[in-house]
Amino acid sequence: LEPTGIVTLEPTGIVTLEPVKLRLIQASRGSISRSDGGFMVQAVQQAAQQVLPAGAVAPDFTAQSLGGQQLSLSATLKSGPALIVFAHPKINASRLVVGYLRRMAEIAPALPIWIFSEGREAETLEYVGSGDGAYLKMPVVLDNCGVAGLYGARFLPATYLIGADGLVIRAYSGFSRDFLNWVANEAAGLTGGKAKELISDGDNKGFYELSERGPCA
Repeated sequence: LEPTGIVTLEPTGIVTLEPVKLRLIQASRGSISRSDGGFMVQAVQQAAQQVLPAGAVAPDFTAQSLGGQQLSLSATLKSGPALIVFAHPKINASRLVVGYLRRMAEIAPALPIWIFSEGREAETLEYVGSGDGAYLKMPVVLDNCGVAGLYGARFLPATYLIGADGLVIRAYSGFSRDFLNWVANEAAGLTGGKAKELISDGDNKGFYELSERGPCA
């Protein structure tokens, strides 16, 4: 959506426009980005995002990866934090998030990262390869909205960093360079890794990508 003005909500409920260049980028979650000659400012309203809030109890689950690995959140958290991602192989923001997370092995190798695909089996296997992902090198679960349903992951991708105490440290719906760089830094600190940017200017992939409605009700 490319409006040509600032959206202002008057006390009467009428929406007015003031002439300024704006690009609305996270309308469904209340986030906007303003660009003016390369200058960008993002304002994020967490209450409107399609994710569980920081401090919420992360629903426990067990699942089996495509490679046959048994995954248990509660058991894994006994050794430290974990990162889980609900994604769809046909949603571009999902492919960006999952693709960049392959670099986490260099930053926080002790951090478990699990990918829950909400796509069909054929399209999931086409993307990740066979087993636990010849391409991704991370456990992939063909979820069919099972665990995603526990987390209410209707918009994809949805990324959760979960602490050893079982609470959500922070989550985000969509692709955000700032969020993923924050995750890399935080995970490195929590697991004794080596903090550095996950995504740099040289990657030239932009800062944000909208999430999209997935198949889970």
